[in-house]
Amino acid sequence: MSWITIVWSMNAASCLTLAAIYLVVWCKQREGWAQLLFSVTAVAAAAIAAFELAMMHAGTVGQYEALLRWIHVPVWVLTLSFVAFVRLYLRAGRPWLAWSICSLRTLVLVVNFIVTPNINFRRITSLRHFSWWDGDMISMPVGVANPWGLLSSLSLLLVLVFFVDATITVWRRGDRRRALVVGGSMIFGAILAWHVPLVIWGIIDVPFFLCFAYSGIVAAMAYELSHDLLNAAQLARRLQESEVDLRETQERMELAASAAELGMWMWDIARNEIWLTDKGRALFGFAPSEKIDFDRFRSRIHPEDRESVRRAVENSLQTGAEYRSEYRTILPDGQLRWIAGRGHVEFDGNGQPARMRGASLDITKRKQAEDQFRLVVEAAPNAMIMVNFEGRMTLVNTQAEAVFGYTRDELIGHAIEMLVPERFSLHHMGYRHGYSCDAKARLMGAGRDLFGRRKRFRSKSVLTQFRRLKDCSY
Repeated sequence: MSWITIVWSMNAASCLTLAAIYLVVWCKQREGWAQLLFSVTAVAAAAIAAFELAMMHAGTVGQYEALLRWIHVPVWVLTLSFVAFVRLYLRAGRPWLAWSICSLRTLVLVVNFIVTPNINFRRITSLRHFSWWDGDMISMPVGVANPWGLLSSLSLLLVLVFFVDATITVWRRGDRRRALVVGGSMIFGAILAWHVPLVIWGIIDVPFFLCFAYSGIVAAMAYELSHDLLNAAQLARRLQESEVDLRETQERMELAASAAELGMWMWDIARNEIWLTDKGRALFGFAPSEKIDFDRFRSRIHPEDRESVRRAVENSLQTGAEYRSEYRTILPDGQLRWIAGRGHVEFDGNGQPARMRGASLDITKRKQAEDQFRLVVEAAPNAMIMVNFEGRMTLVNTQAEAVFGYTRDELIGHAIEMLVPERFSLHHMGYRHGYSCDAKARLMGAGRDLFGRRKRFRSKSVLTQFRRLKDCSY
């Protein structure tokens, strides 16, 4: 067995091996059509190597003519596979060039089986046998070139232009390694393929080695696909590690949230899907496997509070401000529950709201305590006013309305100085600030007359007592 037989056979065997490997990969991952196209390309390249080896060992003109006619079938398959691979995998190459190549190569195949003996030769007069580089005796055709063969040469030219255009596109896109490996090998292979018309026209005296021109492209394609598979495997491993870390972090977060009786939630705005921890689902009365969207969540809110929650959510989505809301929920069994919600919005690269994350807390007991406190204050026989550190009134009872002549809506949120006569109001702010720094229960202005201002600007003598409360008010 000579080196020629060994080399051409190894070429075919390597192509078939690569085709089998990537066919198995495609069967396991049917989403990637590039692997299937590569397998078809590698099988066609192996068939070309087999036909070329058979042509070199052809004993008669008739055998050579038949082999030269049928070799156009794998060449046609290989050309169409190359074009499809460039369009699908590299996402490059002008569509009109791709369709032109496919149409012209199909026409070449049809004409090849119409004319006699084939599209390359009008007639083959004889076979010339000689030893090539001390190898086997090989057969070379001697005959008259067929003018229809210009169609095949034109298709080779279009393929070369298509590969160059696609390589430039990939290079400009920034993927220079892929442009050099795949695009460079395709351009080099298309240039080497021009030895075929030169042999037919009698310009050079060598056997056909089209399989080596195309096997280089097959090797480059295999390298690039292997690189992608390796990256995918590394990414899958990192993703698996990240999922383990994320699961552990989520478990710790849920444990901490459960200890604090917080219900953690996340709203995917684009998909309109809400994720809730087990504690969060229990807060709102959702089943463990129940699918939740914003409308489903809104249906749990008390009808009187839905509008305020909607405004709070819209304000957060539009301004990026923190979401803060307190509202009532109605559980499936009819139970009423107060919830305090806090959250923040995350935006995508275009500045659009992508998701909202936050936590919810059951504040029912606090609200019940506040209601009881208000009832006590309201039932008190004396005027009582609660003021925060900023000096703004937060709670007023009925007796305070009677004493000062204002309704509580006119007082809530305003500064306490509106109830102090003008001649005392400037100093009152300093007194109030001093009390805040050293707060304790005591009478204000003991031993002195104190005055308050009624709505109609009449002063009234009052007795005032201050007491510091836990909510930073007095």
